[in-house]
Amino acid sequence: MPLTDDELRTEYVGKMGSDLGQLCHELRNEVNWLRHKWAEFQELFDRGAERIELLNTVASNFFYLLQSLFFEDAMLHMCRLSDPPEVSGHANLTMMRLPGLISDPALKAHVEAAAQQVRASSGFAREWRNKWLAHADLATHRSGHASSLPKVEGQNVLEALEALHDLLNSIERHYGIPPYGRIADPWGAKALMNYLVRAAG
Repeated sequence: MPLTDDELRTEYVGKMGSDLGQLCHELRNEVNWLRHKWAEFQELFDRGAERIELLNTVASNFFYLLQSLFFEDAMLHMCRLSDPPEVSGHANLTMMRLPGLISDPALKAHVEAAAQQVRASSGFAREWRNKWLAHADLATHRSGHASSLPKVEGQNVLEALEALHDLLNSIERHYGIPPYGRIADPWGAKALMNYLVRAAG
């Protein structure tokens, strides 16, 4: 039987200590949530031209809005997870906080390098946030954002997600936390698409 969230937190804290264990548990939940949301995005909008045609036939304006919201949320979520540990005196829940809580020299060096990889791999999302999503950069808006912001492919997002996952995995493995297994969502986008495909047929 799967552990509850409270039981998982207790396991993390018991094996890693209070500060690192609690932070890793919170970050793992955030990464899992982001991965789940992006999987839903892919199920809806990254399954080829036939899928897009069906969505456009059913409710083109609604699914265009949903696609934009999913995309923007993913960009912001990736930025939050790779932000500095502290901004304007306020502590952030971010991967960048992890190296400062690790005392083992070898693990610390690995985590520092992996954290920089996380930040680098999500650079495209930070540009979107800084110029379009969290701030209205005037030049970007006037020139048309598509021409001045980086084009984001699904592979870019998957690589950033993999960097996030790998960083946490390395710490969890060091402290003997079992690897996370993803569970399919029976009530998510796949269920919706099965219904729409049957209705359209």
